[in-house]
Amino acid sequence: MVVRLNAPDIACKSCAAAITNALQGLDGLQRVSVDIPTKTVDVQFDEDRLTLEQILQRLDEAGFPATVAS
Repeated sequence: MVVRLNAPDIACKSCAAAITNALQGLDGLQRVSVDIPTKTVDVQFDEDRLTLEQILQRLDEAGFPATVAS
């Protein structure tokens, strides 16, 4: 599954690196891509091993609360 998330607190490359590092440890995560100008995070993950709620929780814990883009 691929989901785009809005993360309005993304401001710089350090933010993008922090998001990537926070998510990389999740079992089932296949790909993460952070777009600084649009303040979005695209995540691809295996729904059988990881839930969207777990991803959102990890982002919140890392200081980057996010919501699913419409």
